[in-house]
Amino acid sequence: MGVILESNIKYYHPLVDEEGATHGGDIDITNEITDGVDENIFDNITNSERVNGAISYRKVFMRNENSSVLPSVVGWLSANSPAANCTYAIAIGTNAGTVTSEATSLSYYTPSTKDDVDALQLGDVGVDGYVAIWIRETISAAGDGYVDNTFTLATEMS
Repeated sequence: MGVILESNIKYYHPLVDEEGATHGGDIDITNEITDGVDENIFDNITNSERVNGAISYRKVFMRNENSSVLPSVVGWLSANSPAANCTYAIAIGTNAGTVTSEATSLSYYTPSTKDDVDALQLGDVGVDGYVAIWIRETISAAGDGYVDNTFTLATEMS
């Protein structure tokens, strides 16, 4: 087995990255997600969403760019939203799935550690292989505004 570098585990957007029913599809390896950039996965929460509540879905892909297989990968939320009226949850997706064809019918979980019973069991990820992960953002109605809302999706070999 070759050396596995964390820097070679990358996250990408899907081919259809615009918000809406057709968001999703296969991986877009030209559209890597940059950590620490505002609105890199979800758009800012609008005042209407804050007042009325909203649910949004986004698909991301974890890709193994190492020269070895990543065995028994698990996924969890190592940090959920600090906003009182917002939570994030995750589910395993398929490569082709969209919001309409897949995201709205999945069971979502909020595992906070890799050992959590609800941690996503992503399996072995081959060289240049990837797995789809759906993220659901739930905004409860009548919440206070919040600046710099964040969450952290973590993946690791178990």
